[in-house]
Amino acid sequence: MKAVFKKTLVTVFASVTAISLFSVSASAATPKMYNFNNYTGSETVSADLQGDYTKFARLEDKNGEIDSKNYTVSGDEQKTTVTLKEDYLSSLENGEYTFNGYFENILNTYEFTAYENVGVSIPAGNDCEFVNLTVGETEVDNANYDIEKTSGGFVITVNGEYLQTLPENTSFFAHYYSDSMCSITLQVEKQSTNPSTGTEPTNNTSTTGKDTSLVSPKTGVNSYVPQIICVMLVSAGVFTLCILSGKYKNKKN
Repeated sequence: MKAVFKKTLVTVFASVTAISLFSVSASAATPKMYNFNNYTGSETVSADLQGDYTKFARLEDKNGEIDSKNYTVSGDEQKTTVTLKEDYLSSLENGEYTFNGYFENILNTYEFTAYENVGVSIPAGNDCEFVNLTVGETEVDNANYDIEKTSGGFVITVNGEYLQTLPENTSFFAHYYSDSMCSITLQVEKQSTNPSTGTEPTNNTSTTGKDTSLVSPKTGVNSYVPQIICVMLVSAGVFTLCILSGKYKNKKN
């Protein structure tokens, strides 16, 4: 009875562990997230992705694959730089855009802990090619495990007899080739321009907030007004003195 109970506990524990491992596998398959630098209307934008640039296959948006003439790809075995060209960027409206970048035939490694008679799901994707299974750097003989292809990858079940020859909680490494996808976000923030001149719109308002567009230009005529008034006053005074002087002479005679 004790032996049966113990075997049941081991089976339950293994099942729970398998569920936990599957959850970790699912999260490991989540696409990596990257960002282009913001586009403001006068330059190209780039994003650095992790991966061999020679394996980069295509770039897509919500409408499908983007023509390769609209971007360039450069880098090395560790980094891929995708640069969107300005002609393509200028055709985009302001807003946020999400692109998917695809790498082909990438060698991946998935680490897991195996338990007797419990299959471990490896989320390698539909187009995957299994390479081998290792413990550390030692390849495991394929007679010691079973592998089953699934719609989302494959399931590996390590033989119980083989597990008993290994230390508890030994880490296994599944190696496989598959396509890889990443997500890249672009923010377009182009400045509005005057369609007739191609420049930003302006107004005739001064820094004080007063409209100066209706102020008449100065001609220089107003600067002579005081002198004219003075001449007129002097002339009037002289004219008055002449009249008074004439009346005085008449009375004296």
